[in-house]
Amino acid sequence: MTEKLPIQQEQVSFAILIDGDNVAADKLGDIISFVSSYGNPIIRRIYADWTKSAMKRWKEEAKTFSFRLVEALSYVGMKNTTDMALVIDAMDLLHGKTVQGFCIVSSDSDYTLLAQRIREEGLLVLGYGEQKTPASLQNSCHEFRFSDKADPVQPNNNTPDYFIDRDRALFDKAFETARKGDDTVTLSLIGGELKKLMPKYKIKRYGCKTLGQLYVRLGKYELVKVGDKAVGSAIRIKQ
Repeated sequence: MTEKLPIQQEQVSFAILIDGDNVAADKLGDIISFVSSYGNPIIRRIYADWTKSAMKRWKEEAKTFSFRLVEALSYVGMKNTTDMALVIDAMDLLHGKTVQGFCIVSSDSDYTLLAQRIREEGLLVLGYGEQKTPASLQNSCHEFRFSDKADPVQPNNNTPDYFIDRDRALFDKAFETARKGDDTVTLSLIGGELKKLMPKYKIKRYGCKTLGQLYVRLGKYELVKVGDKAVGSAIRIKQ
């Protein structure tokens, strides 16, 4: 769903609030890329019962993308503790006027009223979840992205090629942000933008020794020389 957005995107600061029970951990890169196309995700939180062994993969991915893990213990006889913790934080952020936009990551219709309440304040609401997400939640967001369409790569593959394919959109985003209209961009500027998107990213995870090698592996970039510096200090899209 797409409609006229209430705020100019370059001005928007975002809170990404993830229901850890409703999305796979390997989607974090795509979520960051999605939200970054609308603004700056300054607040990043994942809500779950972190005592569960099933959440181990989440913890690993959260470090890469600098998400805070918010505990929502499943007490005996209580349901929807994750939902309640997320909604409470969302309302605190809303009333504190901390951000100008929210991304609610869930396929659960229980968040419909939250999305509607945020919209009533004139803030931008993004949604991210599976195609089975009820229309009530989808239609309460200015834009809703389907998680099961976003990444065709198999989720439990830990090879360098897997991570490159998974994070490709983020590398492209870092290049486009750093270039500011220029054809050639230094790798130091790109590295700075990547740190904002993925504060804990490690080059070796992608099977490379340098950032330049990584961008060459993406297939659409080439190394170039800038001034008196050696070839490899900057990149551009292949001519």
